[in-house]
Amino acid sequence: MSSSTKLGKKEWFWFLAVVFLYITAIVYVAYNDLSWSAMFKAGILQEKGVTGLEARYKEIETPLSWNLPLVIWYVIIKSAALLVELLIYWIVGMFIAGTLVVFVSWEKVKKKMGYGGFGSNLLATTVGAIIPICSCGIVPVLAGMIQAGVPLGPTMGFLISAPMLNVPTVFMTAGLLGWNLAIARIIAVFAIAMSVGLIVSYWQKKRKGLRHLVKIYVQPNLSREIQQFAYSLSVKLLNNPGGLTLEEIGIEHKDKVEELEEAEIIEQTKDGKWRLIQRDKSQYQAGCMILPQGYEGSLKEKLIHLWRVSWQLFFSLNYYLVLAVLIAGAIRVLIPTHVILNFVGGEELNSVLIASIVAMLAYVCTYVEVPTAMALVAKGMGPGATLAYLLGGPGLSLPSIMMLSSVFRPKLLLLYVGINFIGCVVAGYIFNLLF
Repeated sequence: MSSSTKLGKKEWFWFLAVVFLYITAIVYVAYNDLSWSAMFKAGILQEKGVTGLEARYKEIETPLSWNLPLVIWYVIIKSAALLVELLIYWIVGMFIAGTLVVFVSWEKVKKKMGYGGFGSNLLATTVGAIIPICSCGIVPVLAGMIQAGVPLGPTMGFLISAPMLNVPTVFMTAGLLGWNLAIARIIAVFAIAMSVGLIVSYWQKKRKGLRHLVKIYVQPNLSREIQQFAYSLSVKLLNNPGGLTLEEIGIEHKDKVEELEEAEIIEQTKDGKWRLIQRDKSQYQAGCMILPQGYEGSLKEKLIHLWRVSWQLFFSLNYYLVLAVLIAGAIRVLIPTHVILNFVGGEELNSVLIASIVAMLAYVCTYVEVPTAMALVAKGMGPGATLAYLLGGPGLSLPSIMMLSSVFRPKLLLLYVGINFIGCVVAGYIFNLLF
């Protein structure tokens, strides 16, 4: 993503949609004298005076009606309330991504971590389990990690563990639901994250470059030496659109050529020649726009560029934010929280599989999953189903999947959803057998 990329009408439309939803929620809460803390902390519309665990999930009643305009209005207003809670995480995620792109050396990270072995995946998963990042803010951070040179496998490990597990939620789980569930949650998250991370690391090692796995591209931060080589090579390749062989480029530059392939600046054709990667002209208006950039200027210049990268990333992903909250709002209106509680509660429906499916249908932001799980337990949900819900709620909801579709190609998205879902079910059944 070039710093000079112009914003189109679509980007401005979705930005205005975000502004509209935010203002709508603020006005609605003020006009109806509802709880400000419930909206900003839990993304829900709630009357004042609700305390305890209920303050995390109890919403105003949604009238069941065949009046379509009324239903649509409640979908919009409940989506808007959720957006108010998510927006701060979304914006912080953008700046974290920009910081990674501007200040982290792509080359140094790649040389140290390679494609991401067991150690790298374990480290990334552990870091994700320590740093509290809500699932709604993980997508821009994911984009920044990829473009900072962090291998995709460890990035996936971080992506899975960050919303599913962090220090506060571990102690919340232990304090409210018991240490058995808390320890089982830790083990299950690491097993799921490591499984996905190691598979993706193998895919990346097998086929260099990430275009077959991810959609995004932000120019990586490269050293001056590699920039100069990339520029001279690009000039040659622009004059030879059919490509050049390694012998024509120079055998002595083999390592640099492979590094530019990793950075997705050039690619090798079937006949063994190297050529510039062709990208969307709406993003790259001239040949020079595909060249890598480095940010070796003053601190002021880096901060200015950080702002530009973060701002453009924010604009480019707002469509998925709006779509995600609208889906979540529709779920909350058509399948209100109390209906979900009644559906999962009770011994006759007390199954791990149903709890895993419900976790996908009910958008549960990080820190909200434990209070809602408490309500489910009170209605008869068993230990295995509770564990499945705790795992799937923060990281495997439909809105979260929609957000990730902005970054992942179908193959990677299917792997992420599949292993997460299977992991939730398997962990729940094993926990039932043991306890």
